[in-house]
Amino acid sequence: MNVRTKTVIVTYLTIWTTTVAYLAVVTMRPLYPGPVQVFIGALGLIPALTPIIAFFLAFGQAMSVTRKRNAIDQWMLACYFVGAPIRIFLTLLTIISLLTFTLAPITFVAGLTYGALPLLVGTAIHLFGMLPVYFLDRWLRPPALPLAPSDVC
Repeated sequence: MNVRTKTVIVTYLTIWTTTVAYLAVVTMRPLYPGPVQVFIGALGLIPALTPIIAFFLAFGQAMSVTRKRNAIDQWMLACYFVGAPIRIFLTLLTIISLLTFTLAPITFVAGLTYGALPLLVGTAIHLFGMLPVYFLDRWLRPPALPLAPSDVC
């Protein structure tokens, strides 16, 4: 892959992942029951922190999977589209748990419990972003030149 292709891929992956992470976090908030919403101050920070944290994690993951690749392959896409949502989820969960310092273990377990469904839905939505990247290599490749009659033999 040339530099232009890698730049397009990294930009697309970063923007797509940040958007899906933000939408998953926004849909996760109403799922928390009443007792967990007592800590609404900490939970209110999640939508504000998500785009920043997801952007940097997605950018790092995208740069990591495209670093030494010559072409877009299935392993690269699988590593990114499954690894990035899990890293973002666990990072946000750890940050929110640390913000509720005295109840960090309870917050972490509640976050794992109530965040599992949005994580799965977000990962499924995130996988739809794989389709444009899979065909991107074919779109960015220059067309093949026709063979001259003297090149055939």
